[in-house]
Amino acid sequence: MDVADFANGPGSFDDYDGLACHRPPTLPPDLTYTDDLFDVYGDAQYALGRLATLHRDLDNPTLLIAPFVHREAAMSSQVEGTNVTISDIYQHEVDAEPARSAAEHADVREAYNYVDAIAAGFDHLDEGGTIDVALVRDLHERLLGGVRGEADAPGELRDVPVYIGSPDGTPEDAAFIPASPDVVEILLDQLLAYVRRGEYPPVVDVAIAHYQFEAIHPFRDGNGRLGRLLMMLQLYDAGLLPGPYLYLSAYFKRHGDEYRERLLAVSQQGDWEGWCTFVLDAIAEQAIDAHDCGIELTDLREDYRSRFPSSPVARELVDYVFEQPYLTGPRAVEATERSKPAVYDAIEALEAEGIVTETTGKQRNKVYEASAVLDVVRS
Repeated sequence: MDVADFANGPGSFDDYDGLACHRPPTLPPDLTYTDDLFDVYGDAQYALGRLATLHRDLDNPTLLIAPFVHREAAMSSQVEGTNVTISDIYQHEVDAEPARSAAEHADVREAYNYVDAIAAGFDHLDEGGTIDVALVRDLHERLLGGVRGEADAPGELRDVPVYIGSPDGTPEDAAFIPASPDVVEILLDQLLAYVRRGEYPPVVDVAIAHYQFEAIHPFRDGNGRLGRLLMMLQLYDAGLLPGPYLYLSAYFKRHGDEYRERLLAVSQQGDWEGWCTFVLDAIAEQAIDAHDCGIELTDLREDYRSRFPSSPVARELVDYVFEQPYLTGPRAVEATERSKPAVYDAIEALEAEGIVTETTGKQRNKVYEASAVLDVVRS
């Protein structure tokens, strides 16, 4: 990292044992509403409003939460370079995983941790909590706990420098060196205080806060996943998102180079307007995609339920496969709280309709897949 490249940026540098570490500017920035930013702000607000309307119109909004959360978990993992799929996470939940290497299993476990962290974050806010340092540390520990070694210190703010974009992990080839370990804690405190009070419309503050979080890089690893989760929590806390329906990781994965370039442009040139425009476009596009996906899922659910007008157990099982598209008999009995014979009869009925297909070929410990549900979630 060449400090001279940041001469026109809004931040500063701190010395850490001879290493120049970038300190992001104090928030809020002096933001100008360009035509592009103003337009995409309206698009994001409108798209989030449509998504909220879909949520309100559903007779059981919780049925959409699992597909959306699993989609975001898979996409967030893929942004970090893994090959984890939505199916991998669902299969992990029902102990129906194919043979994997230890590294692949760790990737899936870490992606599943993201599902747990999303639930924990939303529950925390529902219980009256705020987005504070304790929550951020708890979510980080949930994301990395049980998978990473102690070297990554799950839940602990970093006490070492980190080097972004360095192929060999050395400072010489780093594209960016985030804040000095000496100031990470105070910078994170200041950021979260800003998140709670705000300055600009909440959807704009989400973009501002995400830059700041990534520039601070408060943990040794897992900052990207945690930063994207915090964006969703901010929108929810502001009343702009009715639940964990927004999978921004898909957009950032498609536009990974631009994502990194826009972040760096804030640090080097103070281009807050370009960064905020990019993030608000991501929010607008993904909210539209989430709305359309939600409509597809609800239409498919109504089609499936209509096939069993006189079988309440089968209709309950239909609802269950939208929460968990990999179905096993014992899990279905537990989820529906119906008798084992009734549930197994209902599974046969769903199989006869082509809603689920047995995947193992075994006579015992069968696993059924609701492929049409998965196809919608993957699309």
